[in-house]
Amino acid sequence: MAVKEFLERALHLDGAIDAKVAELTHLRELSLKIGTSNLEERVTHSAPKEAPFAKWVERIVDKEKEINTEIDKLVDVKLEISDFIDGIDNPQWQSLLRHRYVLCKSWPDVAVEMDKGLSTVFRIHKTILENLEKIFQNEIK
Repeated sequence: MAVKEFLERALHLDGAIDAKVAELTHLRELSLKIGTSNLEERVTHSAPKEAPFAKWVERIVDKEKEINTEIDKLVDVKLEISDFIDGIDNPQWQSLLRHRYVLCKSWPDVAVEMDKGLSTVFRIHKTILENLEKIFQNEIK
């Protein structure tokens, strides 16, 4: 695994969690659309069936568990990345990497935080990756 792939794991997990949260929001919205006519009590001689909203509640609970599992993974990955960044002795490099890969900020936001132009941030990032690749390969072994 290259240093960039190692660092980008948090970004990928963060994006996946955002997508699952959006899916959860959608499930909750759908669950609110259950009509009251479906909830009326009907007298029949057959065994009672599951309430129509039960499947939505189950889906919502399952999605929440899935999201919580992903959040736990994200925290672990961010701690691992943060520990790696702490081992770098250049404060500017630490700042750039922490803003991008631990705080998951966009490149324009990283540039603002560092008070640099976007192209300068990209150039610094490229330099960081080139220099860290050697260090990273030694730490992984």
